[in-house]
Amino acid sequence: MQEAITLPDNVVTVFHSVTKDLSLPLPWPRPQGPSPAHTDSPILIWGGSSSCGQFALQILSHWGYKNLLTTASPSHHAYLRTLGAAQVFDYRDPDVSKKIMQAVEKKSPAIPFVLDCIGSKYGSLAQIAEIAEKGTRVAVLLPVILKDATDEQAPEYAMVVDPHAQWADGVEIRGVRTHFYQEVSCLALQAPAR
Repeated sequence: MQEAITLPDNVVTVFHSVTKDLSLPLPWPRPQGPSPAHTDSPILIWGGSSSCGQFALQILSHWGYKNLLTTASPSHHAYLRTLGAAQVFDYRDPDVSKKIMQAVEKKSPAIPFVLDCIGSKYGSLAQIAEIAEKGTRVAVLLPVILKDATDEQAPEYAMVVDPHAQWADGVEIRGVRTHFYQEVSCLALQAPAR
């Protein structure tokens, strides 16, 4: 039961992040054979084997997004492809950002949408900042991890994303705080008036 209780939270987090922060449509009811405007645009999900990353792959794939890129350790690559990932990259590879950029067409921006399911200053933001270009939308699940916990030291977190990486001009960065989703006016989540 403790594991099952996380399911609705993760699904809401993904829907909220994708629709509000990345501005990608997930219409309801889902059209038969959906083909959204960005069906072939590269969408990078950093941390594809995380609980939110797995839901992001499945939800985006279900709604017709086909060019889903993700990062994970190599032991998860085959499984993430079954969830809809078109390409999977090893986040521990020191050249991961370069390899991701080499795998996409040279458009501007090369990767227009990024969902960071890790939110770590050094574990994800630094690499994503190398990828994000003018016009890229980046949604980062908060809090940002500034320092991991050790036996002697408490972890450090931040609730803002911008100052913790060197972003190119014109990158749209959003910190995702889904525990505030009820405050957001979202037609997809509102019940019809009676």
